[in-house]
Amino acid sequence: MILKTYLFIVFLAVLIILPEVFIPVNAYAQENEQSEELLVRSVRFDGNRNIRNGTLRTVVRTQKNREIFGIPGATLWLALNRISSALGEPPRFLDRDIVGRDIERLQTFYEYNGFFDARIDTTIEKIRSGRVRVIFSIDEGEPSFVRTVAFSGVPDLEDERQNERFYSRSVIARSAIDDTTFNVNRQYSVDLISEERNRIINILRRNGYASVQRDSIRVLVRPDPDEPKELDILFRIRPGDIYYFGDVRMDLRAPESIAENIEIAFSDTVSGEPLTIEPNKIFVNREEQTRTRPSTLYNRILFKPGERFNNDLYLSSVNQFQTLDMLVLRQFSLTEDGGLPDYSQKYLPVYFDLQTLPRHQIRSELFGLQRLGLGAGAGVSYRNNNLLQRGEQLEIGVNGSFEYVTGSSSAQRQVLRNIEGRVNYALPFLAFPFASLNNNPNFLNPRTSFQFSAARVNQINFNIDANFRFNIQFEASHNQSTRSFLDILELEWIDASATPEFINNITENISDTLQIQRILEDFRPQFNSTLRYTFRNSTTHIVRRDRGFYLESSIEVSGNLPYAIERFALDRDTLQSTIPSFSISGRDLAYSQFVKGSVDFRRYYSLNQNTVFAFRGFAGYAYPFGQSRVIPLNRRFFAGGANDIRGWDPFRLGPGGIDEREVPINGGDIKLAGFAELRYVFSRNFLSTNWIIAAFTDIGNIWYGPRSEFTEGQFKLDTFLDELAVGSGIGLRLDWDFVVFRIDLAYRMRDLGNEPGTNFLQRSNFHFGIGHSF
Repeated sequence: MILKTYLFIVFLAVLIILPEVFIPVNAYAQENEQSEELLVRSVRFDGNRNIRNGTLRTVVRTQKNREIFGIPGATLWLALNRISSALGEPPRFLDRDIVGRDIERLQTFYEYNGFFDARIDTTIEKIRSGRVRVIFSIDEGEPSFVRTVAFSGVPDLEDERQNERFYSRSVIARSAIDDTTFNVNRQYSVDLISEERNRIINILRRNGYASVQRDSIRVLVRPDPDEPKELDILFRIRPGDIYYFGDVRMDLRAPESIAENIEIAFSDTVSGEPLTIEPNKIFVNREEQTRTRPSTLYNRILFKPGERFNNDLYLSSVNQFQTLDMLVLRQFSLTEDGGLPDYSQKYLPVYFDLQTLPRHQIRSELFGLQRLGLGAGAGVSYRNNNLLQRGEQLEIGVNGSFEYVTGSSSAQRQVLRNIEGRVNYALPFLAFPFASLNNNPNFLNPRTSFQFSAARVNQINFNIDANFRFNIQFEASHNQSTRSFLDILELEWIDASATPEFINNITENISDTLQIQRILEDFRPQFNSTLRYTFRNSTTHIVRRDRGFYLESSIEVSGNLPYAIERFALDRDTLQSTIPSFSISGRDLAYSQFVKGSVDFRRYYSLNQNTVFAFRGFAGYAYPFGQSRVIPLNRRFFAGGANDIRGWDPFRLGPGGIDEREVPINGGDIKLAGFAELRYVFSRNFLSTNWIIAAFTDIGNIWYGPRSEFTEGQFKLDTFLDELAVGSGIGLRLDWDFVVFRIDLAYRMRDLGNEPGTNFLQRSNFHFGIGHSF
């Protein structure tokens, strides 16, 4: 083991010094001596106290060749380019014209951030033959501060609360001096001024001032004669006239339509309350093959023709069409030809050019998977867009997969097979009892889904012979980043059975027959109902995940419907937590009453152009109540796997410090986990993808709850820190703009179930997957 580690270190060292070994010191000097091309070996900033080097590097265009992990001289990609111009990256030569413009860029950047007296100079040092260091010497001077801000020309807004919020929600103003003047005491920056100007523009456009532009708001900056670094700022506002929504025209084309002008087969006109204010109207023109009710279109509009113009409602209505899965939005504008609006008219017409998608779609897919072993699968689905002419979607699909699990014995080597069928019927609006929220701007892009699925699943220790689930879900967005999901009714019937090998194993290793009985109760046929609310707030890119955050929290209550059936519909003297069976096995259906909550928070920091630091925290708790003492098997928390604590296979970690070979029942009632990952882009656009190396550490575990009958593995405040498993490792990501392929090698730094002497292979795990792990 020591020898392998030594060889790895030697290999890494050779890799780092490879450019220096294979590129002679004077290689570029000999090649470019006559043309005086000099290789930029280093770019340095001196004298910058207030602005970081990393920020300044994004301003200048003079760059050096990339170095592995930032190690000086480790320009591997430059070395590869010397071998073949198709590899690596070309040399970054010194361009004195670009350096001169970099000085201007830095000067402007400092002025934008309040350093009006900043002075920039540059020095080019020759390190050795053919290589130079570029040094930007910066005298920042003292920054200027905004002392006060004042506003003039603010119109009276339609809503009195808007007038109050105009000042109270300013990004720059603090305490009030008078009605329109405020203390600030913040460092001047152009970004701060621009943010305030954009806020004012948005407020005015929400209140009818549709013609307001950037030039409508002038910003006057006046230095104090006695204290030149103290600035007073005045926002002078010229809002223009108030405008109203005019007629709305919607043209809906058939899928195969390519003509510039629509061939109208059906024309509908809507006027009067509650949809318009007279004399304004809504016109809906449709081609013959569109098969769409006009109400499907005009019900997506959040504003009323004839009312005061509101740009937020206009753009939200646009988004309502963009998220309607049955069509595409070809164009939207406030003029028929898509040009600038005619602000000489009081009423602004609105135009939507739409086109329906093909009604029938069939998709197939092939995929690989890796959970307990390696496997593959295939699926096929049929989708009907606009089934009943109201924008509904009907999707029917089936997929199957297999996974080969290896082991030290023939009994452990097996093939796991899964098959699932599903039917999903989705409405592009909120159905009863939430229909009144459909035109509410706080509930955008609403959707109601009815889903039924049936599955049969093989696992290592048990088989799910039948799993039927029916779900009714309502969902809607509250703004661009937040969305709510309400599963108002989820019914699930699961019929599972332990494998003969698992039964033999527990009977041979457990002498307590009562404990064996409790373990096997996990595999009784079960029926449950669930009411669940999920809140999601995300500002990160769904694929790149390089900045912003992701937050998902949920709370659910389960088992109340079967409890009501047993309590009120069955004539029983005592409750047994079962209801009459309709399962294949003929046994009664057990149910569990419990509440379950979880919080999943993820944060992404872009440290520089090539480096991202990401962390994730997860906490979950499930508590059985009533006569229930156990959470159903499929509703518990599990740990381990490619998207969890990566030192362990899926479902193999915990509960607590119990060895995975001696776990009495799978899963737990409590889960705590933390994840940290550093991602570094070491090559861009190599083989048409970005290559990312990652280092990560995962920590966490699951535990039985306080009502569990198993004492070992229960969560206890005085011991849970000692039962946190830790896995660390490195990984490789291939990042295309639309998908990320991931490979991870994880090592169990703290392995709760194995002795310290366990060899490296037994304490390491290999994972691959699609997308970042979090």
